[in-house]
Amino acid sequence: MPEQNRSSIHHAELEWRENGQPVSSAFDDIYFSTASGLEETRHVFLGENRLPERWASLSPGACFTIGETGFGTGLNFLAAWQLWRQCAPENARLHFISVEKFPLHPRDLARALAMWPELAELSRELIAQYPSYLAPGVHRLRFSAGVYLTLVIDEASRGFEQLQLDDPDRDSLVDAWFLDGFAPSKNPDMWSEDLFQAMARLSAANATFATFTCAGIVKRGLKSAGFTLQKVPGFGRKREMLRGEFTPSPVAHPHTHRVTPWHLPPVTHKTPDTVAIVGAGIAGAAAARALAERNIRVTVFEQGEAPGSGASGNDQGILYAKLSPKPGPNGDFNLLALQFAQRFYPAACPEAVHFDGLLQLAQTEKEQQLQQQIVEQLSLDGDAALAQPVSAAQASELAGVPLQAPGLFFPSAGWLQPRQVCSALLQHPNIETRFNTPVKDARYTADQWQLAVAGSSAAASFDALIMCTANFNRHFPQTSPLPLQPIRGQVSFAQATEESRKLKLALCGEGYIAPAAARDGSPRHSFGATFKLKQTDTELRAEEHRENLHTLASLLPEIAQSFEDQPLEGRAALRAATPDYLPMAGPVADWDQLEGTYQALRKNRKQRIDRRTPYQPHLYVLAGLGSRGFTYAPLAAEVLAGWIAGEVMPVSEELVKALHPMRFAIRALGKNRAIMD
Repeated sequence: MPEQNRSSIHHAELEWRENGQPVSSAFDDIYFSTASGLEETRHVFLGENRLPERWASLSPGACFTIGETGFGTGLNFLAAWQLWRQCAPENARLHFISVEKFPLHPRDLARALAMWPELAELSRELIAQYPSYLAPGVHRLRFSAGVYLTLVIDEASRGFEQLQLDDPDRDSLVDAWFLDGFAPSKNPDMWSEDLFQAMARLSAANATFATFTCAGIVKRGLKSAGFTLQKVPGFGRKREMLRGEFTPSPVAHPHTHRVTPWHLPPVTHKTPDTVAIVGAGIAGAAAARALAERNIRVTVFEQGEAPGSGASGNDQGILYAKLSPKPGPNGDFNLLALQFAQRFYPAACPEAVHFDGLLQLAQTEKEQQLQQQIVEQLSLDGDAALAQPVSAAQASELAGVPLQAPGLFFPSAGWLQPRQVCSALLQHPNIETRFNTPVKDARYTADQWQLAVAGSSAAASFDALIMCTANFNRHFPQTSPLPLQPIRGQVSFAQATEESRKLKLALCGEGYIAPAAARDGSPRHSFGATFKLKQTDTELRAEEHRENLHTLASLLPEIAQSFEDQPLEGRAALRAATPDYLPMAGPVADWDQLEGTYQALRKNRKQRIDRRTPYQPHLYVLAGLGSRGFTYAPLAAEVLAGWIAGEVMPVSEELVKALHPMRFAIRALGKNRAIMD
């Protein structure tokens, strides 16, 4: 996210006419006509882009991408979605990209869309998925039947630039453009040369556009960017409008990368039909679900006997994020990943989700200062849907137990059941699971990944391979150089007591505890967890139970005391973390070739080397989720799906690089260090 904008959300300021029509106070312009707004959308954007006939002729499983300037009330998106359901073939996917500098507040969005009762069903879905905190940047929204909305909160040209990976083949995704937004006379800054050039870079061959305006600034900008123009009758009393196509220059010019393109694997114009995933924890389950929903056949190999046999197998997991008052990849990804996960799990596995609220307590003066900075930078108040600052007394009332520390209350977060989540995500017709099946070896031969698995003499063949094996990535030579560090964690289980049954919400601070949940007929709590760097055994330790009780006592002394007289059970497992505590999601380069291609970075890490490096064919990794796996995995899996399916990314280019598995090798070269230990 752009540093100057990250902490400031500028919702649209509206005036409401007596007939219910919203009007922008800043631009003194209407969002739509109350009499014919929906019909105008259908005429200008759907009809003049020839969407009914184009969608009817799509192949099954095809992907179609729309780019829009000015999301506004979402009316164009809903009209397109409605038509898509009527015309598109089964299993086709619609990606709708829209930029909006001043997004509507959720309550204003609901009020505006109430004017269109025929769109009520789709409006409810949009309102339910609409982010509660619309920070500047890229937001991915998932809907039923293969419909995705990528909503970019930014000025139009800069918003589209955030989606470009500096790869002409990969970036040219948009099949049709909706040039909407306020009129050029009201908002001339949006209709800039930078906007039209960004459109050209994102346009597929023969992409179409349609717009209500015939203003000179628009015609000149489109023409200079390579679009042909045609004036056609406008809607209603508007005499004319524009439509046209993108016709790139027949003379191909070599592409010059803006920066060293270390992050770009070769473009493959065919999405893999079959993908093998090694690991059925939350990383593997989320990746499998993301690909299965894109009509890719997935086989998941797991050495354990069930989903979540490793670090993802606790009774209860806390959904939380490490928010930051400072701009940067860690804070930005945590904010986006938390909101995406809060929307993802209730839709994908509602029976395993308990998002009744979470309290993140500030138990030290330093933590209280940090939370105050977060409140100020993110403009959180008592009504904020993302998180609200609460006093110790308010926190006590919410939790149902006495608390001594203030904190942040996240009304839409809480806890979930990890094994049930993993199992539910793997329940899809395009997913096959093979448990008790360790993968002994993986080799790429004859354009296929050949997997040698235990109990079978024949190798299993797949178009692509994703390693979701946490610390076991070191067992495979293709991924062994990735800098994953094991962190032992032991969680303790205690039978619910009279004192502990009063706890109504999940709490986290120095440690965490979840409300009691039934296990084998009796309610018990999960609390912990220890954090032991580079310790790899998973035997239960009495001293770590005592450590968890000590940590709990600082949070809830009476409940901790009530647990001391009972024998505690527990579970120990190994997390896998990265040096920067962000996950890895993306393709894996050829290690030796990477060293050769970019060795000059050892002498000058800031120089631009305008060459790509070879990648290991169709090899990807999703790992390093650390202690926030259930928060990170859904959005990280969407990034992975973007790489594999060749779709628009769900996060900005900055975050794509921040999650890229090869970032550590590039940093090592820049510091003149070895990239392979």
